[in-house]
Amino acid sequence: MIIQSKEINRDIVENVDACVIGSGAGGAVVGAELAEAGFKTVILEEGGYYTPKDFNQKLIDMYPLLYRDNGGTSALGVPMVVVQTGRCIGGTTTINSGTCFRTPDKILSDWEKNHGLEGINSKYLAPFFERVEKIINVEPGARDVLGKNAGVLERGMKAMGLSGGPIPRNAKGCKGCGVCILGCPEGAKQSMDLSYIPRASQAGAKVYADCRADKIVVKNNRAGGVEGVVLNRETRKPAYKFKINAKIIVVAGGAIMTPLLLLKNRVANGNGEVGRNLRLHPCSRVAGIFKEEVESWKGILQSFYIDSYQNEGIMFEATSLPLSGLALAMPYYGLKQKELMVRYRNLADVGYLISDTSSGRVRAGLGHEPIVTYQINQADHEKSIRAAAILSEILFAAGAEKIITPIAGLPLLDSPKDIKKISEMKIKKHYVDYISFHPMGTCHMGKDPKKSVVNPDLESHEVKGLFVCDASILPTSTLVNPQLTIMAFATRLGFWLKENREKYL
Repeated sequence: MIIQSKEINRDIVENVDACVIGSGAGGAVVGAELAEAGFKTVILEEGGYYTPKDFNQKLIDMYPLLYRDNGGTSALGVPMVVVQTGRCIGGTTTINSGTCFRTPDKILSDWEKNHGLEGINSKYLAPFFERVEKIINVEPGARDVLGKNAGVLERGMKAMGLSGGPIPRNAKGCKGCGVCILGCPEGAKQSMDLSYIPRASQAGAKVYADCRADKIVVKNNRAGGVEGVVLNRETRKPAYKFKINAKIIVVAGGAIMTPLLLLKNRVANGNGEVGRNLRLHPCSRVAGIFKEEVESWKGILQSFYIDSYQNEGIMFEATSLPLSGLALAMPYYGLKQKELMVRYRNLADVGYLISDTSSGRVRAGLGHEPIVTYQINQADHEKSIRAAAILSEILFAAGAEKIITPIAGLPLLDSPKDIKKISEMKIKKHYVDYISFHPMGTCHMGKDPKKSVVNPDLESHEVKGLFVCDASILPTSTLVNPQLTIMAFATRLGFWLKENREKYL
């Protein structure tokens, strides 16, 4: 049962076993696992509930409906990084590209060795990954819908002797619409709104849309419940109040909103770690202009990857944007921008992702807004510049006539010889255009209560029955898109709570 604000006409009081705050990759999964195990469960989502028939593929309409802050949440620093996250039933899974990589062994080994997560390795996590992958239908993108954008990157990969392949995705019957970030209009992408939320609902969980959690109730250092307000969908103003009495609380609002909620309530933060350790996976893109018509908007949005530089903390993924979105990402304005967009059909677009060692912070701002700060360090800056240079080389090897870089002062490369300009220029940090889709780390898990927010079982070191289950638990950058990692840990938490229910109920 998914209950929306338009269906609520009075204050809500629920007495349940578990209350889950958030309906994304963490909240939906753990909520479904608990409901199916017989826990009386409520799932709260601040955003609205939408279905594929609502996804009209228009950026100007979908961003206000599906994204937090219309996609404009910003991490303040030099440079400023725009952080895009979802605010709707399904969370960011509703508006991501569906990419599903398992956590690399290198990352898990580091967490075992340096973050007190002994035994949480690839072999141990494999059954959880397998369960998730089966439920959401994770498979490499089908060749017939990969699109020419993927073909260009594959051509460059082969020319340079690199490794990669079609990106594994959570889709079923994908038609290659290329508008994943605006909600899948075909209902093919198995985001949480179409997979785990229905499972949770069918198992008896109540799912409330348009409900913002404001207060975490703690009694004698134990979780007691959640209080908040029902928001009018159109005005975003409180209409009614709710009170959910629960002995288990799972906070899964994402790496920005989860720490904000804990900070506002002054809980689980005796060591001052809540909100710290923010990682962003800074992303940028390089585009190639080709003689051929690439029509990058046709086919899977995020389709093909190159992983040859993973050990350096760099991933390349063929991606694209609808016309209106790509126009915003281009480096020019006026007549030059118009001339460039005339060749929209000839553009191949590839993104790069940096596994960052830089660290930011989430603080509580006025009202219900966070203050997010983040500074890219020199090592990550140099990694980014190297990524742009390598990607330019790959696209020239694929046959590009010109390359559009994300670097101010060097927007266009006319030939492979120009690539050396990237290393020769004194490129300042704010010269590079960044965006982020993967905030992580702000309530990181670990064995040491002095250095982490939750223990390896994802329970607060300080409040019994209070759990965190989203990207904020990840101790470091994951090097790959973290969606599947979050879901595997959420499955693990669901199983752990089933086995330990007598401790709480």
